[in-house]
Amino acid sequence: MATSERRVWGVGTPRTMRAHWMLAELGLDYEFHEILPRTEGMEGEAFKSLNHRGKIPVFEDGELVIGESGAIVFYLADHYRDRRSLAPLPGSPERAVFDDLCFFTLTELDAVLYIIRRHAGLPEVYGESPVAVRSAGEYFLRQVGEMDRRLDDGRPFLMGDEFSAADLLLETCLGWAQVVGLEISPLLGRYRQSISQRESYAQAFDRNYPPSTAHLRAN
Repeated sequence: MATSERRVWGVGTPRTMRAHWMLAELGLDYEFHEILPRTEGMEGEAFKSLNHRGKIPVFEDGELVIGESGAIVFYLADHYRDRRSLAPLPGSPERAVFDDLCFFTLTELDAVLYIIRRHAGLPEVYGESPVAVRSAGEYFLRQVGEMDRRLDDGRPFLMGDEFSAADLLLETCLGWAQVVGLEISPLLGRYRQSISQRESYAQAFDRNYPPSTAHLRAN
């Protein structure tokens, strides 16, 4: 497939990081557009023709267009598994465990962090709500304890000895948590530090967080 048929629209957020990181893990070439959230770039005709949600990332693979970061991760893991295994085979018991971990991360961790993003990072848009922010932070720290318990047996990755897309999703949430001032456990800190040494992580980070996104990392 020609590089021009794969595109990522969006940079600067943990959710856009997932698309860039998955593509780096798979060694796939692609075009990308440095569109930041809530900027004029989202008003361009090319972007709006693909997505009216006003959200990033958006991923194109030929005629396929996907606008949810979790769906992008699952699609890439399954569609390009001949390049590398980043998820167990659909229908297998291992895949059920993998899906459980991924959906837990997206619903109980990512979604909670977005409450903090809305009401602490963007009060001018969503309204200031210290109670919601404090409650969300406390809830996140309780729920992320589930990942502490899973890794407490000494396994290097969530699924065991091999890195998977479940680790990619969790790391983006852990990084996000630290940006908003939540203190993760020493175990999760070591886990995150280990994963961030991956070459694919560094490649994706540089692409996802160009200098123009510095203000986003501070919020």
